[in-house]
Amino acid sequence: MNVFKKRIDYYTINALFYCFIYLLCRANFSTADYPWTFDNDLFGGPDFWGLVNKHWKLCTSGQLQSPINIDPTVLLYDSNLKPLQMESGQIEGLLKNTGQLPVININNSLANSMKYINITQSPASPYNYRLQKIIFHTGRIDTGEKGSEHTIDKIRYPAEVQMLAYNVDLYDNFTDALTKPRGILAISVIVDIGKRTNSELRKLSVASQSIIYKGQSVKLRKLNPAELLPKTLNFITYEGSLTFPGCYETATWVVMNNPIYITREDLEIWNTIQQTETKQANPTFMSPNYRPLKPVNKRLLRTNIHIGGGESNICKEGALPNLAYKVNPRREVEKIT
Repeated sequence: MNVFKKRIDYYTINALFYCFIYLLCRANFSTADYPWTFDNDLFGGPDFWGLVNKHWKLCTSGQLQSPINIDPTVLLYDSNLKPLQMESGQIEGLLKNTGQLPVININNSLANSMKYINITQSPASPYNYRLQKIIFHTGRIDTGEKGSEHTIDKIRYPAEVQMLAYNVDLYDNFTDALTKPRGILAISVIVDIGKRTNSELRKLSVASQSIIYKGQSVKLRKLNPAELLPKTLNFITYEGSLTFPGCYETATWVVMNNPIYITREDLEIWNTIQQTETKQANPTFMSPNYRPLKPVNKRLLRTNIHIGGGESNICKEGALPNLAYKVNPRREVEKIT
């Protein structure tokens, strides 16, 4: 009888759980309404995004999801890929703690006296894109956990800066483009530990001290996003998704081939950012705040990195099996299994 009772309890609990999931899915939540998180140990974590909101179903069922691991041995060289061209200039923005991410929203209103930042050449050409958001994913210095979303040859890095731009040729604004084909150009910049912080990232690290708690924000003036790009023309590109709810598969990703750098001290500043609105006895820190890796699912990973000067059958076929991604330092690093 005890075994039978335990079995009933098990099925009852499961039935209640799925009823709860169903009711949540029927609710008309938005990303602002439901308290989602990057913590997989919590109900609102990445494994549940596609279950708690019907508009987020791609988070569970999508086949072109991001982030991914970039395997250098399967990249295909594409001679038609042109260098990324992002306009350089100072703009205004708002750096905000959303509770899940530190996000810069760029002021693209007509009243803005400063210029827009357009991306006039990319793997998504001939379309033009306008920069709208800059998102920061960080690991933790105290625990040693890395924070980049994309991994290179199964190696995760301390942080990742993501710049999201929308298609101005097809759509009126960022919100409209989020869910539409060819809507988003997403630029990924890996961040590694170095002796000196990238100059623009240093300014943002200082500014981040004003957004310790959820809902806090600070205005940014004379921000030059182009300075967050590494000094390289090389990249890897693939078709993917947003890495936050609702995971829309509308993004062309451009993963830059070299990192930018941040000091341990500056990364520790980002580590003080919290998920809560006020000071707590036991703080809930925001980092690490990355989505787990998703399957590549036979997607094409193209690159403009041309290895070797001579002609070969391998190069003619487009495969570069000996390619070593330059963001990888030649050191012993524990790989993700």
